[in-house]
Amino acid sequence: MTFLYILSGIILFFVILLSIRITINAEYFDEFKLSIQWLFIKIQILPSKKKDKTETEKKPKKEKEKKEEATPEPEPNPEEQTEKKENIFVTFYNNQGFDGVIELINNAASSLGKMFSSFKKHIVIRELYLFMTVTGGCDAAETAMEYGRICQKVFPAMGFICTNLPVKKYDVEIEPDFIGLKNSAQFATSVHIRPIFFINAVIVLVFRLVFKVVLKFLKGIKNKSKNQNINEGGAL
Repeated sequence: MTFLYILSGIILFFVILLSIRITINAEYFDEFKLSIQWLFIKIQILPSKKKDKTETEKKPKKEKEKKEEATPEPEPNPEEQTEKKENIFVTFYNNQGFDGVIELINNAASSLGKMFSSFKKHIVIRELYLFMTVTGGCDAAETAMEYGRICQKVFPAMGFICTNLPVKKYDVEIEPDFIGLKNSAQFATSVHIRPIFFINAVIVLVFRLVFKVVLKFLKGIKNKSKNQNINEGGAL
C-alpha cells in the first residue's frame, strides 16, 4: 500500500506540474524576440547570444580540413555496388500499388488533423497586436492600391485566427503612408499552452500512426516476400 501511495503521489505531482501553463511571447519591433516562460523560469530563445569564435579556434579546423582533403578516398568495391538493397518504400509501392500509398497518406493526414483539432482547443492567445504602415513610394494612387491589397489579405487572416482560436485581446491597425518609401510592420503576441494537453495529443497521435500507418506499411512489405516465396515454390 505504501508503494501505491508513493506512486500515486508522484503521478499527481507531475500532473500538477504539466497542468501549469507555458507562456510563449513573441514580438517584432526593431528585431524579432521569442521567449518561453513557465512559472518563474523565463528562457530567451531569440535573439540568441552566441560568442564569436576566435581565430585560434578557426585555425585548427582549417588544418583538419586540409588533412581530410589530402587523404585518398577508398576505391569502391564492385561487389558492394552489385549488392544493392531494395528500398522499402518501393517494395510497398510494388506490392500495394498507388491506392495503397494514397490510403497510407490519408491515414497519416487524418491522424495529424485530429491531433491539431483536439490540441487547438487548449491554445489561448492572450494578446495579439499588429501594426502596419503601407506606402507606394510617394505615389498616392499606388499607396491606395497597396493599402487595399494588404487589407484584403491581413483582415481575413486575422478573422480566421480569432474565429478558430480563443483570443482574449487583439487589435489590428493598418495605415497608409503617402510620404514614406518602405512598408513597415510590428507585432506582439502572447500564447498560453498547457503541456499536459499537448503530451496527451502526441500520445494519441503515436498510437494512431502505429496502428493505421506503421503496421499497415510493415504488413504491405511482408506480403510481397510471402508472394515471392509462393511463386518460387510453384516454379520449383
